[in-house]
Amino acid sequence: MLKKLLTYFFPSGMSTDEESIRRAKLTVGTYLIVGYFNINYIVISLLLDYNGGLYSQIPLLLVSILSLVLYKFSVKSYIVNTIFFFTCIISIAITIFFTKGYESFILPWIASTPIVALLVTNIRGGLITLIVCSGVLTLFYVFYLQGYPFPEDYNLNYKNIFSYTTHLGLILILFAVAVVFENAKNEALKNLDDKNVLLDKEKKRSDDLLLNILPNEIIAELKETGHSKAKLFNHVTVLFTDFVNFTKISEQMNPEELVAEIDYCFKGFDEIVERNEMEKIKTIGDAYLAVCGLPNEDEQHAIKSISAAQEMISFIHQRKMNGGKFDIRVGIHSGPLVAGIVGVKKFAYDIWGDTVNTASRMESSGETGKINISADTYSLIQNRFRCVYRGKIEAKNKGEIDMYFVEDNS
Repeated sequence: MLKKLLTYFFPSGMSTDEESIRRAKLTVGTYLIVGYFNINYIVISLLLDYNGGLYSQIPLLLVSILSLVLYKFSVKSYIVNTIFFFTCIISIAITIFFTKGYESFILPWIASTPIVALLVTNIRGGLITLIVCSGVLTLFYVFYLQGYPFPEDYNLNYKNIFSYTTHLGLILILFAVAVVFENAKNEALKNLDDKNVLLDKEKKRSDDLLLNILPNEIIAELKETGHSKAKLFNHVTVLFTDFVNFTKISEQMNPEELVAEIDYCFKGFDEIVERNEMEKIKTIGDAYLAVCGLPNEDEQHAIKSISAAQEMISFIHQRKMNGGKFDIRVGIHSGPLVAGIVGVKKFAYDIWGDTVNTASRMESSGETGKINISADTYSLIQNRFRCVYRGKIEAKNKGEIDMYFVEDNS
C-alpha cells in the first residue's frame, strides 16, 4: 500500500536507475509525512482554538500538496524542493515565534530540516538549508537574550500535546533516515558482493585464457615480477607433427571445411598432450609443436612424448575412418633448449635451440603414420618401446643422422 502510494507520485519520465528511485521515494515520502503532520497540527489547533498553529500550518499543508502535484507532473525537482524547504523553514519559524521563541517545543524541527534536505536534494541543497536554519536558530536565540516579547495567546496548558506530536514526528523522520541509510548500506554491500563475484569470474576467465597461452609457472612469475626470464632446460623432448600432402588436400576443400578439420584435429592433439603431461607450444600452419620436460623437469619426458605421439597417430587413423582428410608424420628429438617469452605485445611462450630444429628434421624425414625419432631419444626409450633402426638418413642442413621408427610398445 505504502509503496503504491509513493510510486503514484513518481514523475512519468523519471529515470529508473536505483539512485533516482531512492531519491524519488525520499522526496514523495517527505512531502507526505510533512503533510500528515500539518493536518495533525491544524486539527489540534482548531480543537484548542489556537490561531498560531493555523497561521503556520495551513500554508505549509498547501505547499506540501502543491509539491506533490508539481513533482508528479515532472516539474524540475530542484525548483519544487527549493519552494518546499523554504516554506518549511518559514512555517517552522512562524510556529516558533508563536510558541515562545527559543523556549518553543518546535525547535527540533528546525534541526532536522537540513538532514532531510540533504537526503532529498543533494549536498549543496542540504548545505544551503543548514545555513538558513542555523540563521533562524541564531535569530531566535538573540531574541531570547534580548527578552523579546513573544505573543501571549499561546496556552501553555496545551504544550504537552503539541510536544508529543512534535516528538512523534521527529521519531518518524529519524527512523526514516535510519531506514534510508540501512537500505543504502545493504545495497552497497550487495553491489560489492555482486562486483566481487563478477571480478572472480573475470579473473578465472582471464586465468583460464592465460593457461591456454602460457604454462602455469610462467603465469605465476609474470604476476609476481611483471616479466619472465628465458631459461635453459637440459633434458627435454620435442615433438613435431604435420599433415601429409597438406597443400594438395587443402586445395580440394573450401576454407570453412579446412579450418574445421584442422581445428578438430588440433583439439584432439591438445587433449592428448595434456593427458601425457606435455606443454603445447604452438601450431605453425599445419604443424603442431609440443614439448615434455618443461617448465618442470620430468625424467619420463621421452617416454611420455612417445606415448603422446602414438595416441596422435591412433586419433588421426580413427578420424580418417570417419571422414577425416589427413594423415600425419611425427618427429621427436631429445636434448637441451631455451624456453621463454620474447616481446611485450602478443607475446607467446616459445622454445629455441638445435633440439627444436632437429625435431623438425625428424618430422620432415619421417613417413606417413610413423614416429621418427633420433638416436638421442632412442637411448632414452629403447627399453620401453620396440623400434626399428633406419640407418643414417640425410636431414636438411643437418647432414646424416641416425634415425629410428617406433613400432609399438614392447
